[in-house]
Amino acid sequence: MNETLPTQDLNIVHAAALVPVSDTGTARSGAAQNDLEIIADGALAIRQGKIVAVGTTAEVLADWSDPAVTTLEATGKTVLPGLVESHSHPLYGGSRHREYAERLGGATMAEVVARGGGIWTSVQTTRATSDAELLTGVEEALARMTKGGVTTVEVKSGYGLTIEHELHHLELLNAAAQNTPLRTVITFLGAHVVPRDLEVPDGVTPTDYYTDLVAGPMLDAVLAQGIADFQDVTVEAGDFTPQQALRVMKRSHQVGLPIRVHADCNNPSQGWQTAVAGGATSAEHLTYTPDQEITDTGPTDTVAVLLPVAELIYMTDKRANARLLINTEVPLAIATDYCSSIHATSLLSTMTMAAPWYQITPAEAIVACTLNAAYSLGRATECGSLDVGKAGDVLILNADHPEEIFMGLADEMLEKTIIGGAIAWETNS
Repeated sequence: MNETLPTQDLNIVHAAALVPVSDTGTARSGAAQNDLEIIADGALAIRQGKIVAVGTTAEVLADWSDPAVTTLEATGKTVLPGLVESHSHPLYGGSRHREYAERLGGATMAEVVARGGGIWTSVQTTRATSDAELLTGVEEALARMTKGGVTTVEVKSGYGLTIEHELHHLELLNAAAQNTPLRTVITFLGAHVVPRDLEVPDGVTPTDYYTDLVAGPMLDAVLAQGIADFQDVTVEAGDFTPQQALRVMKRSHQVGLPIRVHADCNNPSQGWQTAVAGGATSAEHLTYTPDQEITDTGPTDTVAVLLPVAELIYMTDKRANARLLINTEVPLAIATDYCSSIHATSLLSTMTMAAPWYQITPAEAIVACTLNAAYSLGRATECGSLDVGKAGDVLILNADHPEEIFMGLADEMLEKTIIGGAIAWETNS
C-alpha cells in the first residue's frame, strides 16, 4: 500500500442526498443489504484525511465550521463513499481483443483456447513484456479506475506462474501502488492456472505438482518477500480441484495469509462450498454455482464477489444468482474483473449495470461496491462507508438521489473522486 496517501482537511455541505452506508461491524446481507439510509441536506467534515463528522449540514457545521478549511457545496448532489474495487488483474502484457472478436464471430471458448488463446496467452506475453511497459499499463489502469469512482483497489498477480515471475510481478504491483492515491491491496495469484511449460517429474500429475509448488516453495518465497496481503486460488474444472485448492488454502491459513477464491467461472466446480469450507474471505465469479449449493452452504461471512462484465464479455449462458445469495444471508460485492481480456475500469458503471443484470436494487448494488467490497478486502475499518474514523474517501455525483445514478451513464454524473480529503479526480481534470 502507498504509505504517503493524501491527508487533507475538507468540508462537504448541503448534499441533496448523503449516503453513509453505515458500518455496524459486519458485511451486510439479506434485508440489511437493501437498507440505504439517506441524509437530506447532508454534510461531512474531514480532518487530516479522516472523517470526523457526518450528519446534516447544520449538525456538522455547528462543530466543524472553519473558514480556513476548503468547503465544497454539494447542493443538488449525491455524496457516496468511495467505491472499492475488489477484483482486478491490471498487470499484464498484450491484449486479447482478437479472441473476443472471434467469440463474437461464433467461436467457442474451447476453440479459442485450443488455438493457443486464453489465460496462457497472457502469461506468455506478460513474461515477455518489459517492466516499464507493465508498470505503465498498471498505472494507466489505476488512473482510469479513479476516474470511475474507485478509491480502494485490489490488484492480483497471476500472469507469471513461476516463483521468479510471480515475485517480480508483485514487486511491480507494489511499485505501482506507490504512484497512485488509491488505497491498494495486493493479492498473490500463483494458483491461477497450471502453466503449460511446467517440467513435471515422472509419476506426478502436472496439477498436483504445481499445487505443491504453490503451497510450498512459491508461498514461502511470497511470505519472505512481504508484499502480498492475500493469496488467491482457482477452483475450476480443468484447473484446480476442491481438494487441491483446500491444500493451498490450509497452508495459507497456517502461515497467516488470508485467502480469496476464483470459483465457478466456467463450470459448476464446487467452488463456492470449497471457498466457504476453506475459510476464504471472498469467493469471486460464481457464475455457475448451482442454486442448491448456495442454499445447502447457507449463511456465511465469506463475501460473494460477482463480476457482471465478465459474464457479458465471456458470453456465459448463465448469470450468478445474486438474489439467492442475498436472500441466503450471503454478503454480496460487485467488481469489474479488469484484466487482459476485460478492459472495464469503471466500477461506477459496473455498479449501475449490475442492478438490471442481476435484478438487484440500487441500494443492494451500492452496498456491494462500498461496504461489502471493503469487508471482502479486510479493509472495512479503513474504507467502504462514511463513518467517523474512516478515511475521507468520497464521491460527489450530479444527481439529487442515489437511485438516479442508475438511470443513465453513471460516469457522466461523477463530478469528483476524493481520497483522504484530497481531490484525486474531477470533471475536466
